[in-house]
Amino acid sequence: MQELFVIPDCRVVTVEPVGAAGLHVAAQVKYSHACCPSCQQPSQSVHSRYHRHPADLPSLGSAVHIDLLVRRFYCRNPICPRRTFAEPVPELLSPRARRTRRLAGAQARVGATCGGEAGARLLHCLGMPSSADTVLRLVRALPLPEYALPSVLGVDDWALRKGRSYGTILVDLETHRVVDLLPDRTAQTLTEWLNDRGTVTVIARDRSTEYARGSALGAPRAVQVADRWHLLQNLRQMVERWLAGVYGRLRRLPPVSGGAVARRVGGYPRSRAEAAATADSRARRHALYEEVRRRVAAGEKLLTISRTMGLARGTVRSYAHAQQFPERAVRESGLGILALHREYLEARLAEGNENAAALWRELQDRGFAGSAKQVRRWLNQRRTTPAKFTPHKWRPGPTETASTSATGPFPALISPRQLAWRLVQAPQGIDTATTEALARISQDPEVAKGRDLVRRFAELIGRCGVRSDARPANPSAILDNWLTDALSCGIPAVETFAAGVRQDEAAVKAALTMPWSSGQAEGQVNKLKLIKRQMYGRASFNLLRRRVLLAA
Repeated sequence: MQELFVIPDCRVVTVEPVGAAGLHVAAQVKYSHACCPSCQQPSQSVHSRYHRHPADLPSLGSAVHIDLLVRRFYCRNPICPRRTFAEPVPELLSPRARRTRRLAGAQARVGATCGGEAGARLLHCLGMPSSADTVLRLVRALPLPEYALPSVLGVDDWALRKGRSYGTILVDLETHRVVDLLPDRTAQTLTEWLNDRGTVTVIARDRSTEYARGSALGAPRAVQVADRWHLLQNLRQMVERWLAGVYGRLRRLPPVSGGAVARRVGGYPRSRAEAAATADSRARRHALYEEVRRRVAAGEKLLTISRTMGLARGTVRSYAHAQQFPERAVRESGLGILALHREYLEARLAEGNENAAALWRELQDRGFAGSAKQVRRWLNQRRTTPAKFTPHKWRPGPTETASTSATGPFPALISPRQLAWRLVQAPQGIDTATTEALARISQDPEVAKGRDLVRRFAELIGRCGVRSDARPANPSAILDNWLTDALSCGIPAVETFAAGVRQDEAAVKAALTMPWSSGQAEGQVNKLKLIKRQMYGRASFNLLRRRVLLAA
């Protein structure tokens, strides 16, 4: 019995079942004397006895309550201010506690892992019932783990409330552990944290100027390393803004692989009312575009325009950088299971066969297992005229034509975002259709020059991000040559991006020659998001910080 119910500094007297899932353990302290907590003098003179009823860890699936007999002793030291004292049981109980230390520790660890409400529900099933508020109180009482001061630090931001308030996460890149969370992402807060810890020699960060300034002020001798992934992300964002500005010009370029092809890029209008609604929608977007351009010319900031007009910041940015009104890009639907028969369908369409039912029957003979609707959907985006049996009310009117490209009879062009992704990718990783699209926009002299600069920078970053034997011999010299060419290329977007790289040149060169990055910090941010969502995004910063550090 004593081995089954081990209670520190006590001996078990009796064990009795209480109800269907509970145990009542009677125990008493096993020592014959106790020391006064004030003067530390031992005493064996018993003054009185009373009972404490703390909860303990469950046993065999049953909740356990201890009936502990506690004695009160006289203090025989005449100079001691105490006259009586209760015998302490420090390993088992805290003063006035209603649960044992080990039970409190177990409930706190469950709360640190699951949160308040979820932890309370789990504890009830485990035979350690507690309220959600008590679980959180126990979590806040847990001591934070001690850690060695980091020498290689990863710095990244995270959203306490996305779009409103942000914090900073600090990660030891050598041990892959979260070191601390900061309540904001300002340079002053990071500087104060670094000033208290003089062991940091390397700081891996994103392209934030606040983090760059805070790192320089707080750890002036540390080497700052710009994250390679963020460099490529900034490059793609720059290319997207640049192509969005000249997209109207690029859509008028003819295809390289053949002559002009008359084909529509959208569905035939089902009624004149729908055509009028489409025109009204375009007119509203055009009015917003003109208003944004007017405000930008007046000197208003993009964020102010976004808040005043109720537009997304990305929309305001695209309108501000567009040289012409950005028409809606055509969305090319995927082929799905038609991909295996694409060449056959394209050949039959070139021969003039626009009968969806006939094409579907031909594909069935070739082993196609899909429905006629899939073929019809593919063909509807490629018809030059309405289908033969299209109802009259759905045909274009006498003054209407099929919805063709706004730039003429040329094929549709993929969106600036997709073009940006393709330009940043390695040439060997793109398909034939993408190659044709890039060759088409490369007929523009500005795009041809910018495409070469983008590819050179993306290749340099990509080669430095792999194993060391694939890295270029002298990446710093290659970067210097690229900066010289980019700063004098005559493309404003590329020149602005190159100026930003030049401003952060030391950190970028360190990224090309050192293995550190903020990838581990990004992974820890994902874990932080999981913990925050467990608390439904309503946790205070202090509780969230404590749970993240305890999880580390």
